[in-house]
Amino acid sequence: MEFMEIKDEKGTIHYINPSHISAICEIDGQCKINLMGQDYMFAKETMEEVKLHLTSFKH
Repeated sequence: MEFMEIKDEKGTIHYINPSHISAICEIDGQCKINLMGQDYMFAKETMEEVKLHLTSFKH
């Protein structure tokens, strides 16, 4: 299994399984990632950067 690297708003690096992402949304210009139905974190990246990262990730 491969993990995707995501930085949260504080700069902490998280390694997550992309298939566990339930949803992403944008709130006040920040991308919020919902992981397995639980509110998880605000990403340091924008929504467009997270979407690009997800679509380019090899499953």
